[in-house]
Formats: sequence, structure tokens, C-alpha cells
Amino acid sequence: MKHTVKLIIKYLFYGISLGCTSFVVMCFSFFVGGGEDFLAPIYKDFARQAIGAVLVGIACGGTSVIYQFDRPCAFWKVIIHFGIGMGIFYPVGIYLGWIPFYPDRIILTVLQFLSSCGIFIVIWFCFYLFHRNEAKQINERLRELERGGAAGGE
Repeated sequence: MKHTVKLIIKYLFYGISLGCTSFVVMCFSFFVGGGEDFLAPIYKDFARQAIGAVLVGIACGGTSVIYQFDRPCAFWKVIIHFGIGMGIFYPVGIYLGWIPFYPDRIILTVLQFLSSCGIFIVIWFCFYLFHRNEAKQINERLRELERGGAAGGE
């Protein structure tokens, strides 16, 4: 139980770090791309913008702790991670103006939601490929050690 709590706290801080880093990168890109005019809305509402970034970071990065547990199966882990991540990101993004919301043009709103989902899927898939490659390298190294250990023991 103590290990589980430590693991959850660790991932909580990973999420906060992800949110803060993303916020800084976004602000920097706005500054480079358009200068202070693009940053004015963030300056005026900095505290809520920063808290929103942290919340989204926790929702997307922190909830990835679910992959460290045996249950549920991988499919449900992805659904839970995606559901919580998008369930927090989209309302926060609309509330803070990161995502324009057009109630009178529902098709545009749906397309924005789908593009957000697509970005989430691409990021998730990149992490998946990274960790899969890392697991292959570890397994290959273990096989090498087994072959070396078996040969050395004979």
C-alpha cells in the first residue's frame, strides 16, 4: 500500500511537471510567434491559466499511473486514461479560451474535439512506441545475460 501511494504521488508530480512545461512552451511559442499581443490574455488571467495547465497536466500525465497496475486490462487502462485526460482537458480548454467554442456551429465544435482527441492519440502512441522499444531493449539485454550466464556456467 505504501508503495502504491508513493507511485501515485510520483505520477501526480509528473503530471504537474508536464502541465507546467507545456504551459511554458506554449507561452514561449506565442511570444516568438506574435510577441506580447498573443500573451496579453494569459497575462491578464495568469493564475487561472497556470492552474488550468497544472490540472490538465495531472489529468493527462498523472493518470498514466494506471499503466503501472496489473488491473484492469490494457484496453480499459487506455479508455480510463483517455477519458479522464480528455474529460478534464476539453472543459478546461473551453473555459480558459484555449479552444474556441461555437455553440451555434456545433460541427466546428465537434471537429475541434476530434482534433483534440487526435492529438491525444498521437502523443499517447509516441509514448507507447518509446516504451515498447525500451522493453525490447531490456528483454534483449536479459537474453544476452542469460546466454552469457549459461555459457559461463558450463
